[in-house]
Amino acid sequence: MKIITMKTFLLVPFFALSFIIHGFAQTPDPGLTGPFAVTSGTYDYGDLAFTTTDFPNGIEVRGKVFYPTSLSPGPFPLIMILHGRHETCYQISNNNTVSIWPCVTGQNEIPSYQGYDYLAQTLASQGYIVVSIGANSISATDNNVSDWGMLARAQLMQHHLDLWKTFNTTGGSPFGTSFVGKIDMTRIGTMGHSRGGEGVIKHALYNKAQGS
Repeated sequence: MKIITMKTFLLVPFFALSFIIHGFAQTPDPGLTGPFAVTSGTYDYGDLAFTTTDFPNGIEVRGKVFYPTSLSPGPFPLIMILHGRHETCYQISNNNTVSIWPCVTGQNEIPSYQGYDYLAQTLASQGYIVVSIGANSISATDNNVSDWGMLARAQLMQHHLDLWKTFNTTGGSPFGTSFVGKIDMTRIGTMGHSRGGEGVIKHALYNKAQGS
């Protein structure tokens, strides 16, 4: 009886390891380019387009989207990315950075939301619609609110998701009807870095609280 128990003990890990190795062999490397050709686009409704009573400053509504060039195999899952806290503007004359919003004359925006182009390109080639959104206004002001801008980031993400719901149902500027029926709004992934990650966690709770 002891020998049978020992054999069983040894065989279970063996089969488990065999299954894991086999599973890895079947899983595509997510860092490799997928089968879909990719197109990108942007939308921009202004530096102060979104306001909420919970945040003292107007917030920009802009994003960059990467998606399969041919949307006919859709609908595709949607992934939304939120960048972390960084300086928001730089002086054109000397490249010194500052945290104000909006940027003023003589300054250009630091477009942190474009820093995920490499990731969005790869994910889109694998069959996702990927949107990276700007949150510089929050980064410039979040030290002045008690939650460091977590709720504002969550509300901004919800606003963008509402936009994409509209793009998927009736369409809207600047994409027209290109995305109508092409987004699977039941499969949405959100991801963020640093304070963007805090915003993503807060958004999961905020979204659930909407009850719809």
